[in-house]
Amino acid sequence: MIGDTADPHMAAVLDRLPPQGTVTVDAATLPDVLCRLDLKHSTLFDQQGEPVRLSVAAPARGWIRRLAPAGWDAGTHLGSQAAARLASRMALLAALVRDDRTTWLCHVDALFAAENKMMQYRAARALGLRVPETLICSHPADLAAALGDPFVVKPLGPGNFTGEDGQEHVVHTQTVTAADLAGTDLLGAPFLAQQQLTARTHLRIVTVNGHAWTAELDAEGLPLDWRQAESAHHGFKASVRWREVERDALLLARHLKTGFTCQDWIVDAAGPAFIDLNPGGQWLFLPNSMTTQVADHLAAWLKGA
Repeated sequence: MIGDTADPHMAAVLDRLPPQGTVTVDAATLPDVLCRLDLKHSTLFDQQGEPVRLSVAAPARGWIRRLAPAGWDAGTHLGSQAAARLASRMALLAALVRDDRTTWLCHVDALFAAENKMMQYRAARALGLRVPETLICSHPADLAAALGDPFVVKPLGPGNFTGEDGQEHVVHTQTVTAADLAGTDLLGAPFLAQQQLTARTHLRIVTVNGHAWTAELDAEGLPLDWRQAESAHHGFKASVRWREVERDALLLARHLKTGFTCQDWIVDAAGPAFIDLNPGGQWLFLPNSMTTQVADHLAAWLKGA
């Protein structure tokens, strides 16, 4: 498993796996976990500190949650010696996760591709799924002409950052007008612009290798980005009435070769629409009846069950 053991999502799966033979590693812990990597074998230490040797005759299964813990490279200056060390660490981790002796629930290359929202929307459109009209453009007037005014903007890249104050900031999806963006360099830090849909219901769909679970949230009274409402994080309810959307979510996951996804859909007056997919997303804020099943299926797949 690739991730930080302090991450509750990692812990939820680890609790269901035997310490013997289970390896957890990320960019931060790589020097302590990797024993040897050559052209024929790789040897890592498991949860008990015992060496585990991977080879063609002894393959493994793996799940990538996070390649590095949040803030592991904080304060590192680009071009510095410290940055070179961390880049070398990531190159070694890349060699490890691209080792074909491990079958990944979501291969790292598919994960990187699926994290790009434009790739997601292209895939969804190719499959005939409903998605909001989406555009990246340097001219606000062109955005308004294509999408209507107001329209929605969301980050194309990271949705969070550490500010100069040392605090973590989240960049939420928001509604804007062309006038709001006058004089803004829209391609300096590129944002996606989308047609605004009025949600009646928010859906969070989790998929694990052919299985899907859906939780729904009533959108009434919530901001455009439900994450801005603290109560919404605890307001999702497990639902079995969205089987067709679940089939579409699984279809999209298969198309993107992502064995695990957390997907956001909304339901408006015209029906369900795909909004976002995260191949390493969060699910523990959802109802316990769902989170238990998700963790069970992740662990079962890793054990080969």
